Amino acid sequence: MLKRLALIAGAVASVAFIRKKARQQQAEQDLWNQATDDVKAPAPAPAPSPAADQDLTAATS
Repeated sequence: MLKRLALIAGAVASVAFIRKKARQQQAEQDLWNQATDDVKAPAPAPAPSPAADQDLTAATS
């Protein structure tokens, strides 16, 4: 009976340890993703200037 209780206690402790470790890894990954968000975001395309549009319309007219 004592061996069975020790085995159950060990299993519960193992599960608690694994869950804690998984939460820590997820928190670290979330922090890393937050820190590198700007690096992953694509740069917006530059907007054409109004002067360039006028030059094109003058050339095609």
